[in-house]
Amino acid sequence: MKQMILMNSKALSFSRKKSGFVLVSVLMLGVLLISCATAFSWFVRAQVRSIGQERSAISSRSMANVLANSVMSALAQVAAQTNYDSPADQRWYKPFILPLGELGIWVVQITPLDDKIPLRNLFLPDGNTLRREISELWQELWRKLGRSELSEVLLDFLDKNNKPRVGSTERDEFINRPPYDVSELLLMSRDIPVEILFGAEGKKGFADYCTVYSDGKININVAPVEVMELMPGLDTGGVAERIARIRADEPFKNLTDLQKVAGASAKTTNKLMNLIGFKSRYFLLKIECLDDSGNGGKAFNIILDRTTKQIVKWEES
Repeated sequence: MKQMILMNSKALSFSRKKSGFVLVSVLMLGVLLISCATAFSWFVRAQVRSIGQERSAISSRSMANVLANSVMSALAQVAAQTNYDSPADQRWYKPFILPLGELGIWVVQITPLDDKIPLRNLFLPDGNTLRREISELWQELWRKLGRSELSEVLLDFLDKNNKPRVGSTERDEFINRPPYDVSELLLMSRDIPVEILFGAEGKKGFADYCTVYSDGKININVAPVEVMELMPGLDTGGVAERIARIRADEPFKNLTDLQKVAGASAKTTNKLMNLIGFKSRYFLLKIECLDDSGNGGKAFNIILDRTTKQIVKWEES
């Protein structure tokens, strides 16, 4: 009898333990299911948010493309009506705001380029001979950077042939063609320090004076003062600063206008005739979409080529 009672007691204890284990298992499973449901809910929300952001990005990108093509057409009309490009008195180059309803508020600004030394137009058609009107400017640039000995090295990097210039060198990594982007010059870091190419510690580098977006002439209405100061005749007596002050109110339309600046004689301007211009081929189109829908906004930096009526560079963030 005692043995039977003991067995029943053990069975009851085991049953209670089993029930407790099942209960704990059920509770754990419940917690797991709740966790999964919560995680799935957050996942769904994230996906919905991501889809909303992607939809907004696609809409913004499409609208930016429409604006870019509209600006391209307008720039062609401006070219037909005027012989210069300057932000000074042409409202087209002032920032303007476009409220577009559900698409948000768009801020648009167009800036003429062709403002620096033209890296894709350094040479004569043979691809090897440095243009005479650029020669002095080029040498002055490297003197200003304090590394005159690197002048010929970079020309070897860019010219068409693989024959080294006097005092220079040719390497297998040299592209021997005009660059598509200034960043291609990083291939020269073995020969030219990066801080000389792109500047460092508040000092300007080679890239601050040069551009690939130029038709061969430097638009005097938008050229930075430091670039103008490299030009013969504009490098002394504060002539470059005077040009910058005058063009802020009244743009230069031809060489006659430029000759009216104190210190810029006819002799000087004639010497610069094949180097400077008053119109631009390339333009920077900056577009910012201020989206208040909760999906954020978009910003675009687009380079337009007015001559070919093409978008040559597109960046967005």
